[in-house]
Amino acid sequence: MTKPTKTVAQLSARARALLFALVVTAGILNLVDRQIISVLKPIIATDLGWSDDDYGTLAAWFQGGAAFAFLFTGWIVDKLGVKWANPIGVAAWSIAAMAHGWARSMTEFVMIRVSLGATEAMGTPTGIKTIASVLPKNWRSSGFGATNAANSIGAILAPLAIPGVALLVGWRGTFVAAGALGLVWAAVWLVATRRVTFSPPRPVETDAAPPTDYG
Repeated sequence: MTKPTKTVAQLSARARALLFALVVTAGILNLVDRQIISVLKPIIATDLGWSDDDYGTLAAWFQGGAAFAFLFTGWIVDKLGVKWANPIGVAAWSIAAMAHGWARSMTEFVMIRVSLGATEAMGTPTGIKTIASVLPKNWRSSGFGATNAANSIGAILAPLAIPGVALLVGWRGTFVAAGALGLVWAAVWLVATRRVTFSPPRPVETDAAPPTDYG
C-alpha cells in the first residue's frame, strides 16, 4: 500500500531540519567543487604545463558562465520547483566537476569550467526558494545566514581536505570523488522528499499569510 504524500506544512520539525541540512550541505559542495582547481593548481599546472595566464583564462570563463546563467537560473528553478531543482542542479554541477577528471586540453577545460559555473548558478536561487518553503517565516533570516555561512565553511574545508584526497587518488580522482559526493547528495534528496509535496495548501509559518506555491 502506497503511503500518502505530505505537504511541507505537515512535516515534522525533524524532517524539515533534515531538508534544511541538505540545503546547507549543497552549499558546501558548491564551494568545494569550484575551488578544487585553485587548491590543486600547482599540481595540475605541473602536469599539464599551465601558465598563470592559462589559469586566469579558466577563471574568467568560469565567472562568465556563472554570470550568464544567473540570468536564467531563477526562472528555471521556478519552473522545476524545489523538489526537482535541488537534485537536478546538484547533479548537473557534480557531473561538470567529475568531467575535469577526464579533460586533457585547454579547450576541454574551458568548456567544463563554463559548464561548472553555469550549473553552480542554480545553487543560490534553489537554496533561497527551498528555505522559503521549508522554514517558518520567523526562522528564514537565520536560515539564509546559515547557508551563507556554508559558503565560508566550504572555503575553509577545501584547502584542508582536497590536498589529502589528491594524495590518495590524484588530482583527476579528486574531481571525480567530489562530483560523486554530489550525486550521492541528489539521491539522498530524492529519497528524503519522495513523499513530500512542496505546494502546501496552507503556509508553513504559524502566522496568518496567504498560501504560497513554492513548486
